[in-house]
Amino acid sequence: MDLKEARYILAIARHKSIGKAAESLFISQPSLSKYLKNLEQQLGAPLFSRLEQGYVPTYMGERYLYYAEQIAAFGQEWDQEYEDITRRAHGRLNIAVPIMLGSTLLQPTLMEFHRIYPHVTVNIMEEVSFVAEQTLKNTSIDLTIYNVHTFPKLLEYQVIRREEIVLILPESHPLKCEAQKKEGFSYPWLDLKKLSHENFILLYPDQNTGGIARDLFARYGIDPTALLHTRNSQMSIKLAMDGMGAAFAPASYFHYMAESRADRPGCYSVGEEPVSIMTIAACRPGRYMPKHVKDYIELLKAYALPFHTPQSGSERGTETDRLP
Repeated sequence: MDLKEARYILAIARHKSIGKAAESLFISQPSLSKYLKNLEQQLGAPLFSRLEQGYVPTYMGERYLYYAEQIAAFGQEWDQEYEDITRRAHGRLNIAVPIMLGSTLLQPTLMEFHRIYPHVTVNIMEEVSFVAEQTLKNTSIDLTIYNVHTFPKLLEYQVIRREEIVLILPESHPLKCEAQKKEGFSYPWLDLKKLSHENFILLYPDQNTGGIARDLFARYGIDPTALLHTRNSQMSIKLAMDGMGAAFAPASYFHYMAESRADRPGCYSVGEEPVSIMTIAACRPGRYMPKHVKDYIELLKAYALPFHTPQSGSERGTETDRLP
């Protein structure tokens, strides 16, 4: 099995279609179909079953794909290292990121990165909300940038920032008068129990902010009305600012949304101690990291510094893995 062969079969498995796979590989559909037919004849068994839902790997295909993924990963690393050694200022940077995080963190740093590396092409794969470890199964992704409440155990990563999760209320909310300054918190503090009868706009519990909200409610022994669930952070923040209900969000998301508002929506600290979330840049363990990728991570850290909150002793002990 060579690198080209591995990439061809992986593309068919990914797209479940000869046509779409050929398009992604920039070759003709008949050429790819002939390539697969010849390979299956050499192996003496089909790699895919042709079903209504598309090309589905056979058992032989599943085992083939297992090794093809490893070959493709090593091939991608060699391509990157070769470019880094021979061309230096040229290359590419493939990033997976949630849309809101891309807007608040990546977009402000891309002009500076382009100034430093004008010949590096940046490809950003944006998801509506949730980006995590599974995006790194795509061997072309250099970095997955996303928020975590606890650090991943099976990835190499660097912490870009650590920021507070805040409660968002409209400017006219009556509880605004009860907020107080409290040591250790970045924003006026509100007792969450006072919102036990409030309507909330919540992210789903499998999202970091949604899971944090659920844990806070349990800790305070309250069960407020979830008026709406969404996976769209931007929607939840805007609806809270408009007065539909309260919402939780990372502080940087709030400030990004509040800049365009004529009114003055409020954000508040909650909890017995500040509730924080970490933004990390993660990659596959042991992956070669070109210089332009490392430099972009440093750009992200420098931009994120104003939102960086001090880490607690318990968090400090868990931060074990690092990008090379």
